Amino acid sequence: MEKFKLRIFRYDPTKDTNPYYKTYELPVEKGMTVLAALFKAKEEQDPSISFRYNCRAAICGSCAVRINGHATLACKVQVTHILQKYETDTITVDPIGNVRPLKDLIYDMDWLVDKLKRIKPWFIPKEPPPSDGTEYRQDPYDHHRIDFASDCILCASCMSDCNALKANKDYHGPMVLSKAYRFAADTRDGAKEERLDAVLDDLNLEWCVRCWECTTRCPKEVQPFENIIRLRIMAAEEGYKTPGEIHAEIFEKDILNRGLLNEMLLPMKQEGILGAIKRAPFGIRMMVKGKVNFADFFGGHKIKRLEEVQKIYEKAKEKEKEVKIKLPQIMGVVYEDKRKTRKRANFTETGGNE
Repeated sequence: MEKFKLRIFRYDPTKDTNPYYKTYELPVEKGMTVLAALFKAKEEQDPSISFRYNCRAAICGSCAVRINGHATLACKVQVTHILQKYETDTITVDPIGNVRPLKDLIYDMDWLVDKLKRIKPWFIPKEPPPSDGTEYRQDPYDHHRIDFASDCILCASCMSDCNALKANKDYHGPMVLSKAYRFAADTRDGAKEERLDAVLDDLNLEWCVRCWECTTRCPKEVQPFENIIRLRIMAAEEGYKTPGEIHAEIFEKDILNRGLLNEMLLPMKQEGILGAIKRAPFGIRMMVKGKVNFADFFGGHKIKRLEEVQKIYEKAKEKEKEVKIKLPQIMGVVYEDKRKTRKRANFTETGGNE
């Protein structure tokens, strides 16, 4: 292939009623990035094309766009790779998703800044600086917990493809929550409770739908989805009774008493009578479709050999203090050697024992 088509989202609010696409034909050059292609189209064919850029080294995050439907950094992705991946001769470039375009590929960033302000994404020390004038110190082991999250460059690629944010604009979003985790988990920081209050306000942390799109799109391996899970676990460990924590407790009791979950009584147990009334229309539709066992309204039946499940539960409770498997550590084990500092114990070898 000697040439390819670069199809660019165009919108100038001073003269355009609606956005449109304009296509430019460019030569395929080895090593050319999508950002370089945008420059070539701008310099040689249409100087009115507008887009953001800065470092050209996948560090600043300025050039985040959607390329053939998925958010990424324009300076990081090569043209030949995209053409081969999608088996096409056309590369379509849009602004990232869930944003308001200002001009062409430039989008409004105020919404990002406003969301970030809510969680105060800066270091708030819990004690005065060291008396010897040196920096705040941290054990390498403790730094492993925030190492990957510290690599966030605020490119908003994860925010672009977040399905929960698309449904609810008040949701903080994976980038903001990941940044909240980075500071809440920092052993040197003194505002953990304040940050947890911010992410738990109005059930915000619970809006994640676990689609993994944020982690899939992140160009820096920050693990935004995993950081959301870590925040939930941290909140539970700090004693916050979040909807997720209550949900898990109801699950545990149902399995212990019946061997299976009673989904019909779950809303009432978790949200009270008002919650059950709110979800009544959905419950009625389930009844019509034959998805509801009426016996569940009265507690439901118990599984056969329930005593075996209860024995397993009792044994697990006995081992609870002896074996502690920490999900934040397990989910971070992939990146534990990123900085080549003191190695964390491998949970697969120790069985989670601390």
